[in-house]
Parts: sequence; structure tokens; C-alpha cells
Amino acid sequence: MTQTPHSKNPRRASPADKFDLRGTTPESWCCVDCGINTAPGYPTRIELERRYKTSVTMKKLSGQSSTLVEFTFNEHCEIYMVRDSVWKTAGMEPMDGCLCVGCLEQRLGRRLTPKDFPRRHAFNDMPGTERLIERRDGEA
Repeated sequence: MTQTPHSKNPRRASPADKFDLRGTTPESWCCVDCGINTAPGYPTRIELERRYKTSVTMKKLSGQSSTLVEFTFNEHCEIYMVRDSVWKTAGMEPMDGCLCVGCLEQRLGRRLTPKDFPRRHAFNDMPGTERLIERRDGEA
């Protein structure tokens, strides 16, 4: 239980108070090197947490749940997963931020190949930019 600043009565923490996406979603979808947004229209971690808390409050008030966010994957996105060894070679740690394909390749000093992408990861089945598809799927 927590105490509110102006009261001596304890207040129970709600599930919305405890909702924390740190370490499970990027703080931002912008490339840490060049700043390009790799997932246009996607909310940041903090925005997702705020939307969840708002949704919980709205459900309590109205009894109806609402959609938190609708994700659209299209030809403007560079959402992908590379093997841990590739990410580490680029000087990145897990949940260290996002890199666009161009900046990842620049850090590696080489072009990405299909072997750099784990086949079974859901991110690697989604639509994306032409350069991401070329590297990931080996299609020119």
C-alpha cells in the first residue's frame, strides 16, 4: 500500500500503477545514430504505459475497455531482429535502442545478409522497407 501526499489513509496500488514496460519495448523507435524513426506512428515506451493507464481508468469509469494502440506494419518500417552476436558486434546491448538498417551496416562495416536474421522471430516476417526486405529475405 502507498500513502497519498495529503492523506494519512493508505491507498492500494492499482495494476495500472505497476505497469512498466522497461526492458520489454524500446524507449523510442528512433535510430540512436541518425534519428530516423524506424517505426513511424508507433508510441514510445512511456506513451504505451500512459495509454494503458488511461485504458484501465476508462474501464473502471465506463465498464468498457478500449483499444490501446493499433500497430500498422508497412513499407516505411524497419522493425527487425538480428542475431545477438550481430547486435553485440555493432556495439549494442539488449534494449540499448534501435538502429536503422543503414546505421547497423555502417557499425558492422558490411552489408547484412539473411543469415544475420533469426528465421523464427516474428519481427522477421513483417513488412518493411525495401532495403530491410533485401537484406532479410535476400530479394533484390
